[in-house]
Parts: sequence; C-alpha cells; structure tokens
Amino acid sequence: MAARRSLGYYKRSNWQYFRKDLGTNTYFFGDAYQDEKREEVIRILREEGKYWDGPGGADGEYFTYVKSLAGTWPQLQLLVDFMEVGTIPTRWCTFPGELPLKNQKPRYVYGETIEGITREQFLRAKRMNVALLEYKSEGKPSVERYQFDESRPRAALAGLEEAVSRVKDNSISRKDIKLSLFVVEDLSRDIIETLGAGLDIDPRLFRTQLIDYVWNNVRDPWREPPMLDVMSRQQNWFQMRLVRSRYFPNHQELTEAQDAVDRFNVMRRMDGDDNQAFWDKDPAMGKDGAKSKISKAVNGSSSSLGEAPVDAKVGHIRSRATFWLRNDIDNDTAVAVLLLEPTPQQGFPLWRGYANWDELPLFSSPPEDIPLGPPSMRSARDETPKTWLEDFVFWAQKETCFPRLPSPSSPTSPLVVPVQALLHLVCTDWLTFTDYLNARLNQIDWEISRPAFLPVNDDREPILNKLNIWRRWVPVCRDMLSATLRQASDLELQQKRYDGEAYRIDTEAIFDPYRRDYERIQERLNDYEVRIDRLSTVVNNAISLEDARNTAKNSESVGNLTVLASLFVPPSLVASLLAMNTEPLKDLDEALKWWVVASFGAILLLFALYHTMRSELTWKVVWKTITKTTEKYAKMVTFTARVRNRGEKDNDERKWEA
Repeated sequence: MAARRSLGYYKRSNWQYFRKDLGTNTYFFGDAYQDEKREEVIRILREEGKYWDGPGGADGEYFTYVKSLAGTWPQLQLLVDFMEVGTIPTRWCTFPGELPLKNQKPRYVYGETIEGITREQFLRAKRMNVALLEYKSEGKPSVERYQFDESRPRAALAGLEEAVSRVKDNSISRKDIKLSLFVVEDLSRDIIETLGAGLDIDPRLFRTQLIDYVWNNVRDPWREPPMLDVMSRQQNWFQMRLVRSRYFPNHQELTEAQDAVDRFNVMRRMDGDDNQAFWDKDPAMGKDGAKSKISKAVNGSSSSLGEAPVDAKVGHIRSRATFWLRNDIDNDTAVAVLLLEPTPQQGFPLWRGYANWDELPLFSSPPEDIPLGPPSMRSARDETPKTWLEDFVFWAQKETCFPRLPSPSSPTSPLVVPVQALLHLVCTDWLTFTDYLNARLNQIDWEISRPAFLPVNDDREPILNKLNIWRRWVPVCRDMLSATLRQASDLELQQKRYDGEAYRIDTEAIFDPYRRDYERIQERLNDYEVRIDRLSTVVNNAISLEDARNTAKNSESVGNLTVLASLFVPPSLVASLLAMNTEPLKDLDEALKWWVVASFGAILLLFALYHTMRSELTWKVVWKTITKTTEKYAKMVTFTARVRNRGEKDNDERKWEA
C-alpha cells in the first residue's frame, strides 16, 4: 500500500504529447516517400470542400515564388503548406482515412464545420504583431507598431507594407536612419508575404522558425536537412535556441498555457516536467492535488486572504529566435528582421524572470527619476503585455545597459545594441533554466539521502522517474546550446560603416563579452548530465537494496505461514494414531475427547517452543531446564532399574532355596 500511495503522490511521467493513439494517424497526408498519397488526399479534400486554398483570393508573389522552389528544395514544401493553412498542415482537420480519437483531445486546432475552419484560417493568415525600431545616428530609436485588429482587418497589413516600402527608400531619403529592425512575434501568411517580398528574404529563414522537434522519424516529411558549417557561414542570418521556463500555481493554468501554445501559428509545445517536490504545495493540498482537511491554524495565511492553495507546476518551451540582416553594401542603411515567438499569458516567468539590467539611480536622485522595469517584471495592473517581444523592444532602446566592444569600428555599427539585447535575453533564460535544474537535482538528492527529513515514503521509483525526465532533457538542451554558440559566434554579416567604406561585421566581436557566460552554462549542463547518471546509479542501488529487504520480509512471512501450517501437524498425528483404534464406533466419543486434549497440549507445546526459540537467553534457560530434568529422569530410571533388578534377583534366590 505504501508503494501505491507514493505513486499517487508522485505521478508517473504522463507526457501529453506522446499519444499512442496517433501511431497510425501520423502520416495520413503521406510520409516523406509517398508523393502519390499526398496528391490523392488533396483531391479528396477538394471534393469535400475542405482543402486549404489560401484565403484572400489570388496568391501573393512571394508565395508563388516559394511554391515554385518546393520541387527543387523539398524542405520548402512545409513553408508552402504553412502559408496556405495558417499553421502546420497536421493541425488542419481530420483527414481521409484518419482513425477517430476516443476520449482524447483533438489534434487539430480548427473548427468542426467548414465555416469555422475557414474563419480560423483567415484569422491565422492575418495574425500580426510587429514592431519597427529605427536607429538613427543619434538619440533613442523610434518604435512603430503593427497589430492585427479584427475590426480593421486591412489596417495592420497596409501599415506594414507602407513601412517596408519606406525602409527600402530610406537609403535615399533618410540618411540619418542607420538601422531599421522589424521585430516579429509569431509568423503568418501576411507577415511572410510582406517581409519576404519587400526585403527579398531567403525563404529558408522562415522555414527554420516553423517547427521545433528534437528528432525525426525516418518517415517524417517535415525534417529540416542539416547544413554544412561552411555553407551556414554564407547565410545572412543566425538562430539562437533556448528554453523558456514558466511557473504555474496549479495544474489548470498549466493546461491552459499548453492550449495557448497550441494556438501559436508556429509549432511549439509547453512541457510540464513532473518534478514536483514537497515545497511546491501548500499544506492544504493533499497528495493527489485536492484540498485536504487541515486545521485553520496551518492554512490560515492563505485562507484569510481568500487565495486558493498552491499546487505549483513548471512548464518549459523549447524556443527559437532568428536574426536576419540584409546582405547589401550599396546602401548606407541596414535592414534587419528578428523572428520571436509569442508568450502564453498564463503563469509567470520562473522566479519572476531575470534581474533588471538597468543602472541603479543614485541615492540623491528624486523618486520620479526611477525608471520603469521591463514589461515582464511589472505588476498585473500594468497593461503592457508581458511578452518576449515587449521585453526585447524595451531593452533594444537602452544602449547604456550593454558592454562596449573593444573593436574601434564595431561600436559604430547600429547592430550592436539589438544583437546584444538578444544575447542578454537568451543568456538569462538559459541561466534561469540551469538554476532550476540545479534546484530539482538538489531536491532529488535530499529525497535520496535524507528521506526522513521529507514527508516521503521509502518508494524510490518516483525519484527514478524524475531523473529519467532530466536524463532525456539535458542532452537535448546541451545540443541546443552548442548550436546557438556555433551560429552566434561564427557568423559574419556584411555591412557598411558610416563613412561609406564597406566592411564585414564579425558577430564574434559582439558575442565575445558573453562567451564566458554561455560557456559556463554549457559546463553546468555537462556537470548536471554526469550528476544525473550518478544519482540514477544511487537510486537503482537503493531500489535493489529495498527489493532485498522486501525479499527478506517476504521470507519471514513465508516462515510464519510455515509455522501456521505446522500447527496442524500435531492434530493430524494424534488423529492418525487414534484412527488405529479397532474398537467399535461406540468408543469414538472417548477417542475424540483424547484427540482434543492431546492436540491442544501439542499445540501449546509447539507455541512455547517457538516463542522460546526467538529469544536466545530464554532458549538457553529452557534448554538447561530440559537437560537437568532429563538427567534427573535418567538417574531416576537408572535407580528404578537397579531396584527392580535387585528385587528380581532376591526373588530368584528365594525360589532356589525353596
């Protein structure tokens, strides 16, 4: 029962994204080798009126361009489908031949009816949240916003198209603008079409942002082919990968955040780590997460404030940030695009996020000079969205928060501030994740070495389940960080200095102040991987030792059963002896009486012997008593035999005399 209770408290890892029921439904649209099946499914969808022809009439120029390349560059087919569907095609609908799901959350994110599907497709195609930062020769950069409003569906797109056209002409009309940076949250058809066509962006840039899988099956058509390092150096973009962690006060908010992430256009996933510890729950929460009956004195702090008891959960998103720079040295104005991801509004950044990097005001400064912190640190009363995009825009306007570069030419580049702001944000998210991992491993270590300190039982299997989660996560995170280090530190971006001379911006100079921090994170991940293996060995040994103890206890139980079975031996023996009676059945009552008396006496004697044998001292006393009694009995028998022999001898002598 103890083991069952522990498994109820530490639930086994129930990864919601691993769905056995989808095993036969994954390739309903055809795998990487089934071109004919894809064409057949498209034909059936057209006949049923469910095909995802892009909304808004005629196809755009950039979409037509990407579609023409998909035959020669097969990895671009996913981008073509994305621009038509509004997200990855596996979320579209229940496909022909797909098995219906029973008691499971639907895989697709569109509606059931054709009208609902069409409306969702339209909204996803129009989704837009873009900020344009324009860096001038002097002063703070200006910020313009382009956000989709359903009441004015064309306004955001028209504004973005006008901004792209203006940025293209800035090299002639606005010599004071040195960098125009488009910061994009999520991707949509309108964003890809407008920025791709207006800025002549390589479609592989958008393709790298669509999905994030750790690995691919051999049949997966959406696998992104790896690029040689010598080729990736020729790209005019780099991508940074990271883990963003969020705290949730209960399981319901974690579930709502997972649903919110599913509503992103790009494919991301919020994973709960199932590493709950003793400190994560309020005393009013039971082991199963339900409210327990506990005195008001223990839970008075939360009940008096009207707060629900906390049953804390932590979720993680594997994220990507992609930075692109137009590779053009003929103009004096640089143009860049930064692709970011949305942020679910449920929960909070873990430990309320990172530290404020802004300079502290002096003691003599008046209170009104205290600046606002980044949006993610502000209270709920502040209406600014607490998103990754807003935090980046906030820091990308603060030039004094970042280190100066040693190169005499690099500080003149307008790229320094936004790239360093991105490096800063990514690094702090990695540091938060490694601190969290360290905390969880220390808690597991406590549960192993000091089980009496925590209200956990002796079952070690849940601890092993926790370690197995991190045993899978840490190598993945290490590979993500290695790819980030390789791309961010080795890329060279061609640009033009203010004096008109062409040169190449080596991002290694911008990245160098952060190199030690990123390498420290990588070292910590390596150390944690070794530590996880060591803890797994300790837990396995503890489980083996516990199994040995349970085996010994089971052996003792078997011994008790043997003793119980032995109780029936004396009655059986006495019954067998009495069964040899040859008298008539009328004497059976007398035999039964003697059977009860003899059996009861034999059982008492057996119990007495059993209990005395459990105590060595008692057994020695009993043994000495039995030995002395036996010796006295033997002497008495010997004396009686001698007396009898002497009497018989005297009788024989009298007979002879007579």
